[in-house]
Amino acid sequence: MLGITPSAYVGAQENNDIERQISSSETKVSEKEKQSKKEDEETVEVITVSGFKGSLIKSMSQKRNSKNVSDSIFSEDIGKSTDQNIADALSRVTGVSVQSEDGEGTRITVRGANPNQNMITLNGVQLTSSDFNQAVDLSAFSSDILSSINVVKTPSADHDEGSLGASISLNTTRPLDIKNDRRALTIQGRYNDFSENEDYKISGVFSEKFLDERFGFIIQGYTETNSVRRDEMRINDFQKRDIAAAYDQNGNIVTDYTAIAPTEVEYSLFQNDRDRFGVNGSLQYLPTDTTNIVLDFNYSQFSSEQYTNGIIVRNAFPERENFVEGEASAVQIDGQDFIPTFSDPTLDWTNVDTDTRTVTRQLRRFADGGYRHTDRGEDTSNIQLGLTLEQELTYNLRMEAGANYSKTSERPDQSFTVYLLNGANPAMGRLYAGPEGEPHTGIQPAGYDCTSGVCQMVFGDGLISENDPFNQFDNTSNTAWNPDDIASHNTNNFRLLDREVDDEQETFFVDFDWDVEFAGITQVEFGAKYRKRVKTVDDQFYDLNNTSRAVTVDIFDADGNLVGQQVLQEGQNLGTVPTANYTLSDAFPYDNFMQSLGVPMSAATDGWPLVSAQLLQEQAFGIDNLALNPDPGNYRETELKHQAAYVKFNYEYLDGRLTGDVGVRYIKTESSSLGNSSARFAGDNVFGRVFDPFMFRQLRDFVNNPECQIPGNPRIVDQFAGYNRLDGLGWDLTGDTPVRLAADPSGYPCYDPLALQGAAGSFFLSRHEDISRHPFYVWGDDPNNPEDRSLVSFATEGANEYDMFLPSLNINYQVSDDLISRFAVSKTISRPNIDSLRPGFNLNENFWSPNDAASGNINLFNPELMPQESNNLDISLEWYFNDTSLLSAAFFYKDLSNFEEREAALVYAEDLRHVDLTQPYDVGGLILTEAQVRENLQNPDAIDGVGYAACFPDRGNISDLQADWWFDESDDLIGWCSQFTATRLRNGAGASIKGLELSYQQTYDFLPGIWSGLGAQVNYTYQDSKTDAEFSSFDSTQALPQYPQAWTPEHSYNATVFWEKGGHQIRLAMRGKSDELIQRTWNEGSLWRDGSLLFDLTASYQISKTMRVSFQAINLTDEETRNYFTSRTINLGDTQIIDGQEVAVLYDEGNPLEDSSVTQSRTQQLYKTGRTFRLDLRIDF
Repeated sequence: MLGITPSAYVGAQENNDIERQISSSETKVSEKEKQSKKEDEETVEVITVSGFKGSLIKSMSQKRNSKNVSDSIFSEDIGKSTDQNIADALSRVTGVSVQSEDGEGTRITVRGANPNQNMITLNGVQLTSSDFNQAVDLSAFSSDILSSINVVKTPSADHDEGSLGASISLNTTRPLDIKNDRRALTIQGRYNDFSENEDYKISGVFSEKFLDERFGFIIQGYTETNSVRRDEMRINDFQKRDIAAAYDQNGNIVTDYTAIAPTEVEYSLFQNDRDRFGVNGSLQYLPTDTTNIVLDFNYSQFSSEQYTNGIIVRNAFPERENFVEGEASAVQIDGQDFIPTFSDPTLDWTNVDTDTRTVTRQLRRFADGGYRHTDRGEDTSNIQLGLTLEQELTYNLRMEAGANYSKTSERPDQSFTVYLLNGANPAMGRLYAGPEGEPHTGIQPAGYDCTSGVCQMVFGDGLISENDPFNQFDNTSNTAWNPDDIASHNTNNFRLLDREVDDEQETFFVDFDWDVEFAGITQVEFGAKYRKRVKTVDDQFYDLNNTSRAVTVDIFDADGNLVGQQVLQEGQNLGTVPTANYTLSDAFPYDNFMQSLGVPMSAATDGWPLVSAQLLQEQAFGIDNLALNPDPGNYRETELKHQAAYVKFNYEYLDGRLTGDVGVRYIKTESSSLGNSSARFAGDNVFGRVFDPFMFRQLRDFVNNPECQIPGNPRIVDQFAGYNRLDGLGWDLTGDTPVRLAADPSGYPCYDPLALQGAAGSFFLSRHEDISRHPFYVWGDDPNNPEDRSLVSFATEGANEYDMFLPSLNINYQVSDDLISRFAVSKTISRPNIDSLRPGFNLNENFWSPNDAASGNINLFNPELMPQESNNLDISLEWYFNDTSLLSAAFFYKDLSNFEEREAALVYAEDLRHVDLTQPYDVGGLILTEAQVRENLQNPDAIDGVGYAACFPDRGNISDLQADWWFDESDDLIGWCSQFTATRLRNGAGASIKGLELSYQQTYDFLPGIWSGLGAQVNYTYQDSKTDAEFSSFDSTQALPQYPQAWTPEHSYNATVFWEKGGHQIRLAMRGKSDELIQRTWNEGSLWRDGSLLFDLTASYQISKTMRVSFQAINLTDEETRNYFTSRTINLGDTQIIDGQEVAVLYDEGNPLEDSSVTQSRTQQLYKTGRTFRLDLRIDF
């Protein structure tokens, strides 16, 4: 574009016409053509091809003339993309798979490289992201601003490093590329038949040239709204369950069976709004015939609001088994056993599938349920600026230099989640319900039934009976859960999400092109680039469990009569605020909820009372009275500095039939990260009520410890029985001034008969609480000045540095005038996920999941991760069998190493309760092996319950005080050590990916009459990926699965059939793919997604030369999306004999994509979003 007059510079994009050379030598670059442009122009036949057909021919021409294996997509016109969504447009490219959210494409995977491993630029400016890593959400940008998309799959030395799959260039229109100034306006109406909502889009383009067409500008703008309804069934976890008796799939009775079971089933209604606004433009100036200056700018704003209402049935607390006649129930009354006089029909309430080892139906007397309401919003802004100078220095030396800037910011709007459980229907209240079927008082169990496919909720219709309306703990009921009984529900959790992300990058570059003639070398390219990227993430969440202001509530009797009011003082548990205080009068939005997913109408789907998170906040906390304690461990900042330099040699042999390039790129990266390691210890709201099993072992030891002399009844009547401690830390609060209570005369720990099984409940045992990490610590110098010791953090830093050379070779050979073969080898990298480079660790203790194998989780980060490397081989053959048609095949192979791996395992941990984490801490000692723990357990001082323990103890809650495991008096104490689900980021051994891409494109203009407007575009991609064999870094005896790459289906295919004539168009597009892995590690297993087949329809009518109306129908067949679960490490009690010893064998089901015997029946998520229809009018002025 340099050394030419402005008129010659113009690029013939008017009306998307394309200038095509109908010549057998179209792709040859002969010396005569270089030296005689005028002669070329005289022999060029210009044919006007517009619309979708024109965009396909442009793509074919771009592919044919490329020096690399690549694919391109061109818009039909300025401001009119063929696809409404960038990610969906890219799905038409071979090797590209799309991830969708709410029915809209968001991120892409290319040739097995996940969204973090592909470089995406807009006019040469690398896009930053609101993702914690570097994956770009393409739904944040409108496709209307693009003129073309180029997907380069085989790199050259001058291409930016950072992509394992492909470098993707999004390009907008430059003002001097247009022959005539443009003005256009598009107005579009949208309708979704599932949400029944109407939306719109308005977009426009304006361009102008000045100064004899040496200066010009173009500006494009858009605003659009999208509203989505999503009905969803979700299972949040699968876990081991011991089944006493059940019917199997054949009607046989099985007993003492262990299987995999859902812990809860949730139905959710999502009402989401996804709105976009943006402005894009370019200023271009040609001060001389050898100088070109371009300023590109883009600003976009993406606003997302998620309004969710969900209903949940839970099978928590498996130790609370159904009644067995004559056997004490696990649920007690004031610490006393309850002996039922009859048995519940557990056999009739339970089904298992022995082929898949899955519990398919389970009803329980002590199940529960509730609601979930989320009101969440975030605003994301993107800004990109690019300044480029192109200068011809001499007749054979050209320079391009520039500076780029990109920034993405995400800010929360309002993000509250309220969880309600039927806590006003306590488990002890169901002890009085009679046998099932007994009129009025017979138990109505709750649970789930998945025997017919989609899991259905089972519940009762009984209402709670309030004996004392001021005391919910004496309520009784004959049903485990009734979704219509709003009075039985109270607040279980109120969570605020406060997430801020900033991603900023600056780039400076210079490139030179030097034309030479030496030994077949036609050009030498060389240059350098510097980039600095800083990403900060502050991902806070706050569980607001206690009120910060007084709340007045109404009290009703069992008949709904107002019997009085009660004032809840500041600091009360949030569950004491009645649901009626923040229930809305609004009707449930839809009368067909979940029916399209095969769930029949019931009390769980016909709507339930809706609640307001904002109203709860206002009543319990006030608008501006939220006392928030941020976790420093959730903040991190990462700085990356990239330097690169390259040299590339373009060559040409055999009279231009053999062309290509060879070169090398040198890169150097310096990374530094700041953050905080943190440990969040379990607490029970303000009450604490956390207990150490090692301490209680001492409290039951009447042989070695004298009996406690202070009586068991609390000495002080106050809100917290835990003030009445025996260790000398308690307080007497009866007077005006707190007085420290003396320790028990017998010393501490002492033998306490109340600690024996069944002797007392948590209230009387609160004097033995483990207060070491209490969230409301009042046992210091001043009980009126509580301290939160449940969260500990300390600053951490990380750094890394690496450099390497990246060679590349591209060879293109024109076999004949219509046949081109390509060969390429290269080495590419993608840098580690940015968020993986954060330093330190996070530990979260959880003691409210007794059915979990793990009592919390540990995340170990790794700032020293190395880039992921790939050695690539590409071979392709392209047959352009006529001027508008193409048949191509491409084979690729990638040998990946240093692949970033998130490994998970169940581990033991060091006891951090008494470790001073304000001092430097060696994270290498955090994880303990079983052998280390057993060695520690031999130390008497480490098992006395006082101070530092042999391991991080499996601390118990109020329910654990009655569980059998708590009273284990065997010599093997490892069962009292907590196990955590630990994840560690590391560079794995690697993986391999090989694939085949086939593409066919043709316009049937040889057909007679109107049939000459027909055309087709079809492609197919085969991908075979597998990770290398290796063993766990946590347990060297455990082999890791050799799974495919995530989001890499083995088969994917696209087909578009179209007819276009006289400006009118009809197009039917199909997009399909096979099953794929979506998450390698998920709750002791893996998640997979069903294959999909989607159809879209587009039709347009050219009213006049300047006016066109179009119609689109998206997801014509109303497809649904389903994920399913397979086990990898769930312990179902299987064993084998190794070297004469019985060893546990984890239940690893394998890869369902390779082994048809692996079950695909455990649905983890099922949802649908409906069909979308669009009607638009475009006017050109």
